[in-house]
Amino acid sequence: MILELFFLGSGALFLCVFAYLFFLAFASLWPEKQFVSVAPKTRFALVIPAHNEAELIGATLSSIKACDYPQELYEVVVVADNCEDDTKKIVEGHKVTCWPRTDLDNRGKGNVLKWVFPRLLEYGDHDAYVVIDADTHLEKDFLQRVNDHFCNGALVVQGYSQVRHPEFSPMESLAFLGFALNRNLRYRGRSRLGWTSNLMGTGMCFLRTVIEKHGWNTTTMVEDIEYEMMLHLHGIRVLFASDARINVELHKNVNQSQEQRTRWDMGKFEVRNTYLPKLLKEGFIQKDISYFDSAMELVLPPFSLLCVLVLSGCVLFALFGYGGVNLNFYIWLTVFLALVSYIFLGLLTARANIKVYASLLYAPFFMFWRLWIVLLEIVKKNKSRQW
Repeated sequence: MILELFFLGSGALFLCVFAYLFFLAFASLWPEKQFVSVAPKTRFALVIPAHNEAELIGATLSSIKACDYPQELYEVVVVADNCEDDTKKIVEGHKVTCWPRTDLDNRGKGNVLKWVFPRLLEYGDHDAYVVIDADTHLEKDFLQRVNDHFCNGALVVQGYSQVRHPEFSPMESLAFLGFALNRNLRYRGRSRLGWTSNLMGTGMCFLRTVIEKHGWNTTTMVEDIEYEMMLHLHGIRVLFASDARINVELHKNVNQSQEQRTRWDMGKFEVRNTYLPKLLKEGFIQKDISYFDSAMELVLPPFSLLCVLVLSGCVLFALFGYGGVNLNFYIWLTVFLALVSYIFLGLLTARANIKVYASLLYAPFFMFWRLWIVLLEIVKKNKSRQW
């Protein structure tokens, strides 16, 4: 009886999670509000925090120069943070502003942004700031699309980031799938509903007035998520711009990739502990469902870990909970089919090629690798904010 109730409760919980995910997925299919493109007039400062990025920074700067946007309306500022390679030399070779920064006690992207924004406010008369990583390539119309959104009333815009070469390796293909599930289904769905969307570290665009008023005081391992939650509590919506596209070059080194994903997974727990009560309280006070949506974003684990939980639950039910074709059986069958359907819906909306579909064969190894690094960090209790 106890096992039956356990599987009934846990199965019902997973059904609620997938009902929420499919709600956002279907909302992402709603027609987008149309607006007229506006002539370029926003003056951008493109900020690139870089730590030992000599290998990638040159290609990123070249992609910016290739943008179809008047060069007199944007400036690139690279912050070479505690660099020990030729990052500064390469940046200067592209005739781009480079600000070296040396602070061994306060390293990491959040600390760089906290350091650079006050200087940018004093340095120039830019209308908006775009934060991109050193491994990010802009589509030619990226700045024009962001300009359109700002001119149509947006205060904060998040561009659509995608894996640049999903066909190069199973790791990149599976990362492409993760991007597709998040960007195409969840984030686009929120945008269609008029809710605030996610900030994603690269492709973040802020009007000057936002930075002037709120500054940048977030230095956790996931400074983008924390800043998004802070903005939401101040009534500022993040607009997800699926037409403003950027391409991300993933780390090919497994150790670097592990460090990056560890920051994403563990940092979310840290932000959750701080902001979850505040979001729930504000949701009840304002009677605004978007605050509960932001709370769900903090509660839900990364999708790969959700897959591990669901599949583990299915296996445990088959071994210990199956008692014939009853209510529990239909619940867990529905949970499994919902998981599979959601994955393929993400692949379809992203127009994935056959190599990405084939990479699903490696998904079990990827999922348990993600689980392993999370468990490892929990044991180590590592809260590093470094690169």
